[in-house]
Amino acid sequence: MTGGYEEWATARTPWLLAFASALVDDEQQADAAVSRALSRIRPMWDRVGRDDPDLEGRRQVVRACSAPRRAAVVLRVLEDRTDAEIAEILDCSQATARRHVLRGLAETEERRSADAEPLREQLVSRVGSAPTQLLTRPAEATSHDGSRRRRRGTWLAVVAVVALVGGVAYVSHQSRTPDGVITYPHVDTPDTWRHESYAGVQVQVPDTWGWGAAPVESGYFAGPRHLGACGSSQALVLSPAQDASYSSLLSGFVGRPAITDLRCVSWGADGSLPSADAFWFDSPLAVGVKPVGPTVAETRQVGDQHVTAFSRDSDLRRQILGTAEQVEVDANGYPTRAVNRPTAGPRGLRPDSLSVCIYSQDTGVATLMWSGALPEHEALAYADAVDDATAEAGGHCSAPSGRWASLGLHSDGGTRWDVVNLECVRIQRSGGASAALTDATVLPWAYGGVRAYLSTPRGAPQLEPYFQAPAS
Repeated sequence: MTGGYEEWATARTPWLLAFASALVDDEQQADAAVSRALSRIRPMWDRVGRDDPDLEGRRQVVRACSAPRRAAVVLRVLEDRTDAEIAEILDCSQATARRHVLRGLAETEERRSADAEPLREQLVSRVGSAPTQLLTRPAEATSHDGSRRRRRGTWLAVVAVVALVGGVAYVSHQSRTPDGVITYPHVDTPDTWRHESYAGVQVQVPDTWGWGAAPVESGYFAGPRHLGACGSSQALVLSPAQDASYSSLLSGFVGRPAITDLRCVSWGADGSLPSADAFWFDSPLAVGVKPVGPTVAETRQVGDQHVTAFSRDSDLRRQILGTAEQVEVDANGYPTRAVNRPTAGPRGLRPDSLSVCIYSQDTGVATLMWSGALPEHEALAYADAVDDATAEAGGHCSAPSGRWASLGLHSDGGTRWDVVNLECVRIQRSGGASAALTDATVLPWAYGGVRAYLSTPRGAPQLEPYFQAPAS
C-alpha cells in the first residue's frame, strides 16, 4: 500500500533535494539521488510510513550519493547534530559516526583553498538557503560572487516526483503546500476535545489532558540554542475532566514555553521529554517523526512555530496535528494581540459567559499563552463578586507586565474586559476603578491553565491555592 506516500514525497522532495545538494557538487547528481531514494522508499512505504519516513528519506539519499562522510560533515556543521543523531541518520554506531565526522572534516579542509569562505557558508550557498534543518529550498540563492542565480525550485521537485506520483497529484498539491512542509488533513475530533492556543497557533486535544511546560528559550541557559526545561516532562495541573487526583508521568498534558518549576535543567538532559501523551507549542524539535524514549514525537510547522505531538499512537498524533492552525482570535474569543487595558461593557451587563486568558512577556513580547471559556454560572459569580469589591480609587496600578490575566464578560449587548494585574494584586476595571484579589474575586475563574501558568503575587499567600506556577 502507498497511501500517504504521494503527499509525503511531494512535500519532502525539496527538503531532500536541499540535503542531497549539500552532499554532492552537481545538481543533476542530486536530482538523481533523490529520485533513487524515493523509488526505494515507495515499495516499503507500508512500514516506513508508520515509522519515520523523513529519517528513511535521509538514509536513502546518503546511500544514493555514496557520501556518508560528507553527510556527517553536513549534519554536524549545518545542523549542529550530535554524534548520536548523526549515527541514527547514517544507521551506524556512534563511534563510526564520529570517525565519519573527523575524516570528513579533514578531507574537506584538504580540498579547501586558503581564501575560501567558511564551510558553513559554503554549504548554505550550495543548498540555496540557511535553515538549520534544511526545510526549504527557495527559488533563488546567492552565488559565491554575491550575484543572484536562479535555482530550479519547483522544477527540481517535478523531476524527482512526477515520474513516481503523477503530475496531476503534484500540481494540485503544490498549489496549496509550501515547499518542504508536510500537511495534515483537517479531521473531525470528538465533541469532548477542547481548544488550546499559544502565540497565534491553535489545536484541539482530549479534554482529559492537563497543563504543563515546554522548553524555554533564555540566555540564562548554556549552549548555542539557550534552551532549558523547567517542568516540561509531565503535567503540572490536571484537567477537571481527569479522574486522577494527582499528576503522574502518565498524565497527558499540553505544554507551553513557561517556567512551572524552578528546578530548571539544560535542554536535552534526562527527564526533559514527556514519556506519555503530550503536546508542545513552540517546540524545539525538528519537523518529522522521531522515537524519544518510550514514546514517539511527531513535529510539524504551523506558521513560524513548530508544534509536537507525543504519543505511541500515530492516529492520535496526526489527529491532534490535523487540527493545528494559525488564528488571530482563538476559539475562546481571545485575540493574539495583547489585551492589557480594561474596557467598559454595556450598562446593566448580565454576562452569559466568561473568557479567561493569560498573556506572557517571557519571550520579550506580549504573547497569548493560554485561554479558556467558562459558562454563565461562573460568569455571574465573578461579576457579582468583583462588582461588590470594586473601589473607585484603588491606588496606583501601572500597566501589567510579566504575566497577567484578562477576563472577558460577554453578553448580547457587548463585552467588558477586566485585567488581573498581579504586580499590584488587583483586578483593574475601566475608569481607574479596581478590586482586590480575594477568594471571592479569584475562585470563579482560577482553573486550568490559570493554575499552571500564573504565580502567587508577592505578599498574597492567601492566594497560593489558586496559582501553582513558581513566583519569579
